[in-house]
Amino acid sequence: MPPKARTDESTPQRRTHVSQDAVRTQVARVVRIVFVVLAAILALGALLVVLRDSVNEQNSIVKLVTDIADAVSGPFSKDDGIFDFSGKNAEAKNALVNWGIAAVVYLVLGRVLAGVIAPKGKR
Repeated sequence: MPPKARTDESTPQRRTHVSQDAVRTQVARVVRIVFVVLAAILALGALLVVLRDSVNEQNSIVKLVTDIADAVSGPFSKDDGIFDFSGKNAEAKNALVNWGIAAVVYLVLGRVLAGVIAPKGKR
């Protein structure tokens, strides 16, 4: 009986390729999750600023969320962002618009980066 030919999946090169695809898929998933979490923090931070009359701003969780949102907002800061409202409820409007735009940017950027990282066919 002739020896069995090795299938393509059992070759060392194919196994390496499969494991690289698995790693890239996992990294793409992590990137997507991180960017979704950042967008959620921005959205929650904006909501907390809008509800500031009903929220205890000295609470450690509220402070943590708004501090992280302010830190990751970049050019979309509520204090010095792209849009700068004045007048009644200016801080709430600035947070909603600027942090809202930042959240959308994070979602799009995370999707694009995950698509670049993920192996072809797993996007």
